[in-house]
Amino acid sequence: MHNSTTEIPHAAETHNETWSSQAPSSEFSLGVLALLAFLMVLLCLVTILGNMLVILAFIMDRNLRHRSNYFFLNLAVSDFAVGVFCMPLYIPYSLTGKWHLGRGICKLWLVMDYLLCTASGFNIVLISYDRFLSVTKAVSYRAQQGITSNPTIEMVAIWILAFLLYGPAILGRAYYLGKERETLVTQIIISQRRTSS
Repeated sequence: MHNSTTEIPHAAETHNETWSSQAPSSEFSLGVLALLAFLMVLLCLVTILGNMLVILAFIMDRNLRHRSNYFFLNLAVSDFAVGVFCMPLYIPYSLTGKWHLGRGICKLWLVMDYLLCTASGFNIVLISYDRFLSVTKAVSYRAQQGITSNPTIEMVAIWILAFLLYGPAILGRAYYLGKERETLVTQIIISQRRTSS
């Protein structure tokens, strides 16, 4: 585990600020860092390709367009976005221990990371609940398939709830805390995300 102490940048008003925590580069040799970078990029590519295959299968094969499979599509979309956006931005930070992309990208990354990961979790809960209903109430579940088989409301609700859970807090921190405290809180959040992953 990495130490979660952070360095507070001096009046970080420029867009070229870097936020750092204990850098793993001091803990690992260059060979280990290269191996970690390769494995992280490979994991990112597998995430993107695997979820892209699920999305393409759903688009190409009309037989897959059942109510419960829409929830799998929603899960694949959120996980695909994690692989396309969140993971690539996090890899340099996790290897160097410094955030080089500025405050705006940091806020966007935090919002998207929390939104997409929370939406994935909510999708898994919704899939589990849907499977539970299909097993425990099989007859009424099958009857409902034809009548109210529009899963769009549940899918949209997942994204709205996932955003409302973290988005306003991340976006409104500067307003409520002030810029200097908001910078410190952002550093702590990124550092905690790093030590927990």
